[in-house]
Amino acid sequence: MKIESFKNELRGALQKICAENKWSFDNAKQRGMAFENWCFNLLSERYPAADNDPSLCIIRGDDAGIDIFFESKETDEIYIVQCKHPKIAGSDPIPEGEVKSFFSNYKLLADRTYLSHRKTTNPKLEELANEFEYWLKQRYLIHFILISSGESTDKTEALVEKFSNDNQNQNVKFDVWDITGLRDEFVSVKSIEEKYPDTIRLTLAENHFMQPDGTLNNLTFAIRGSALKQIAMDHKDSLFNWNIRRFLGRKGEVNTGLNKTLLEEPENFYYFNNGISALCEDFDFDPKTGKLVVQKLQIVNGAQTVGALKHALVDKLKDTLVLVKLTAVKHASREKGIAASLIKTNNTQNTLRVPDFRSNDPIQLWLEAKFRGTKPRGDLNQIAYGRKRPYPRANSTTSVLKLQDLGKIRYAWYHDPRIPISDPAKLFQLPEENGLYGYSFGVDGEITEMWSEQQFKETLLAIHAYDKIVGELEKLQKANEDLKQVSRLKYYGLKLFKFYLDQVLPSTTDVTIEDLYAFGAKFNSFFDKANRIIGLTLSQSYKEILTREEGTAFSLPRDAKVWELVKRKFDDNLAVFRLAQQH
Repeated sequence: MKIESFKNELRGALQKICAENKWSFDNAKQRGMAFENWCFNLLSERYPAADNDPSLCIIRGDDAGIDIFFESKETDEIYIVQCKHPKIAGSDPIPEGEVKSFFSNYKLLADRTYLSHRKTTNPKLEELANEFEYWLKQRYLIHFILISSGESTDKTEALVEKFSNDNQNQNVKFDVWDITGLRDEFVSVKSIEEKYPDTIRLTLAENHFMQPDGTLNNLTFAIRGSALKQIAMDHKDSLFNWNIRRFLGRKGEVNTGLNKTLLEEPENFYYFNNGISALCEDFDFDPKTGKLVVQKLQIVNGAQTVGALKHALVDKLKDTLVLVKLTAVKHASREKGIAASLIKTNNTQNTLRVPDFRSNDPIQLWLEAKFRGTKPRGDLNQIAYGRKRPYPRANSTTSVLKLQDLGKIRYAWYHDPRIPISDPAKLFQLPEENGLYGYSFGVDGEITEMWSEQQFKETLLAIHAYDKIVGELEKLQKANEDLKQVSRLKYYGLKLFKFYLDQVLPSTTDVTIEDLYAFGAKFNSFFDKANRIIGLTLSQSYKEILTREEGTAFSLPRDAKVWELVKRKFDDNLAVFRLAQQH
């Protein structure tokens, strides 16, 4: 996105916020308040799992030069932000004094004596001071960011470097997002493409590297944990776009061991840890100086190692060495060819499934963003899409839909309900692997980067119908001793609902497809009628097959003859239902 296009986008968004709050866009103060709201929303989109209320997190009044504090518990990060939107169209240089004054708040917030003498009249600022003390103890990574629609200068960049160097042993980062940086953040959040670190520079110690000859450019080296911690802090999840596990948090067994070693015997970390495997588009290494410049670095194995280093105490990392294997492959933004093979072979020590290797495809990134932006309606909950482990957590208002489950639902809905049970791996394999990924997530067999709005609505309908059918079949088997495993036919039930929908809806005068997409009373009424036929059909088929062939309950869903029997019984039952409706 060009800067001018972004400015127009920003202007329109601020005008909308002003209109919603009955503020005047031409009033500098109120336009500034709208900019604060916009920045808060940007952070919320960047951290969708964070549960923050703008009315509590946006400070106004006696704010000490702080406009927003934003907490991301899931990543142990805090954003303390000052927002400056001085002009509508122009981008003046950002004043050096503004940056220095704002960054100085780091020391002031940590100084309880100063805070008590200041005697703030703003309870939000007092709350921030109390929370700040807690964040320091918990070793949260604290970001101080000045966001401005102006432009950075050499002086402001020098201040960022100075404050960063002065506090390098603390869990704090200082940054200025000027109009260009803000545009980049906006595009990164909104884009379905994931961002990759362009350039990372390291200096390797003498006798800490080897560069074997081979078909691929490779460098194996040992590096201080403090250097990797800084890289992790600088680039965050963009290092792990290709990693199919990512850092699982500090509570798992593996991470507990990593943390214990880093705390109690960091000098042995090199011997106990398997290290990191990384890919990049290219790297340049000078063995005489030890200077290493890496383009588009991606860590494909070792996310937990990096996660543990990121949260370790700085003074422990000076004695910590970490083994890194770096391989250069072309097209570091595409998970294909040799890159795909390296990712798979470097991710086999933990239990992985075929769907994991599709988790970074463009369509999966698009789906994650699309579900996040889809509001609940009727009986349909908010859906959090789990394209990659660790998956989001479900709660009373949010349902989690995993990548592998969506692939099965969608293939059963549009194609064959047997495959999700008989050969589910094929649903996530590419066409060149003789897989069905183009049908489970594509359109008409073609792999695509996004769906049309209509295709997405149909998928929502399939998801909701599937959930309802699972619930009904579970009730059925609990209520009937001779239907103990009828819920195994859930994908059959979903496909039968699709049959019912295609055959009955066109002749139904009081329900439209848009009514079904609302997932309200009309959907429930339509589903209940379909469910009577579906439940009857699956019960009859289940009993008949088990009477004829004892012990085949587990093979029912993948048996072609069973599916043919189910379809015949459904057609017969639907015909009886329609005949009854005519009388």
